[in-house]
Amino acid sequence: MPSEADVLNVALGKIGASRVAAIDDGSINANFCATFYPPLRRSILRSHRWNFAEERAVLAQDAAVPLFEFAFSYPLPSDLLAIREFNGASPSSVGLTLTELQLLPFSGRYKIEGRKLLTNDGEVKIVYTKDVIDPNLWDTLFFQVVTAWLASDLASAIAKDSALSRA
Repeated sequence: MPSEADVLNVALGKIGASRVAAIDDGSINANFCATFYPPLRRSILRSHRWNFAEERAVLAQDAAVPLFEFAFSYPLPSDLLAIREFNGASPSSVGLTLTELQLLPFSGRYKIEGRKLLTNDGEVKIVYTKDVIDPNLWDTLFFQVVTAWLASDLASAIAKDSALSRA
């Protein structure tokens, strides 16, 4: 069963760098991993509809209502990275990220402001991509993508090798 340290060490091994005990062990390599790994994992999760990262939720209405335009406000799940379906409809075949949804509301049916979803719908059911931190829950292809991409980022930072970072 892979751990977070295993993910980091596979990436470090691909560039011939020293292993780490943990992402927070204080070593230079761990510090680089702490900088690159979390945002990279979230970006790759958002980039594709990974089955292992899909979650369904019925959102609870917030007591505070929006000042104008929409009738209801719903707090978003803390692990939400991208909304894939809203009340049974899909924003696109590719799926939009939270940032893209802030710029392009899904057919005007809702808008994301901060960590709230605003809508005129009295009930909200979503399918979303969640931030899956535990590597034991990942698809093997996702593991390979994360470690390869992380190795590329680390090659520039640790090994100072731009050719290796493109490999």
